[in-house]
Amino acid sequence: MNSDAHVPTWSDIAGWYDELVQAGSGTHETALACLVGLLPDLHGSAVLDVACGQGLATRALLDSGADQVIGTDSSATMVELARKHGASAGKPISYVVDDAQNLDAFEDASFDGATCQLALMDIPDLPATLRAVRRVLKPAGWFVFVIGHPCFLAPNSVTLTGADGAAGVFSNGYFEERFWRSSNPNGVRRAGTYHRPLSAYLNAVLVAGFRLEAVDEPRPSALLRDQRPVYKEVPAFFAVRARREPSTSARATAPRRT
Repeated sequence: MNSDAHVPTWSDIAGWYDELVQAGSGTHETALACLVGLLPDLHGSAVLDVACGQGLATRALLDSGADQVIGTDSSATMVELARKHGASAGKPISYVVDDAQNLDAFEDASFDGATCQLALMDIPDLPATLRAVRRVLKPAGWFVFVIGHPCFLAPNSVTLTGADGAAGVFSNGYFEERFWRSSNPNGVRRAGTYHRPLSAYLNAVLVAGFRLEAVDEPRPSALLRDQRPVYKEVPAFFAVRARREPSTSARATAPRRT
């Protein structure tokens, strides 16, 4: 690839991405249902949607009963799209341009809960992001996130179809943590994403001072099954609900790699 060629960013593809979501995406339909299914009772809650993109999950939080919802994203273009959709839907949501890796716009212990929908895998510093989320949560605050399943969305994964029509995914290089971009001109990952093993996510959550409450690998919606038949057989997403530990003195430590 020409080193002088422009490398697309999330702001560059924001309009395309917004059209994809608005047109009806089985990916986002399935992931959003998974996120909502892991939420605790939101009534009386103030919730932060981290790396909110064009605000799909942010609006769903308000629909699910939260009293106050704030969305934040590092892309000003995405935030403007989120504001536009929120205003047209008559939803009183605030949006802030901020970096998920520090969340400097927010005071400590500001929120009852936080969410991150299909974005943790796009953020360079996972531990810093989790520490920032923990900082802005009240004691015993919760965090729900959904990511593309790293076991089946690895950089070198290949879809295989058997003689009986059943599909599967072969992943090569699964253990290597690295940044990668897709060459697909119509794919989300042309803006780049980070592959990490599943254990890297779970250990980072524990080390940051959370305890796991629930995990999910959702089955695909009918729309996703039609759009991507392989996900009839393997999960497209992995989701976690974690709770902020009140003390930092007994945090977990990640295993040593040899």
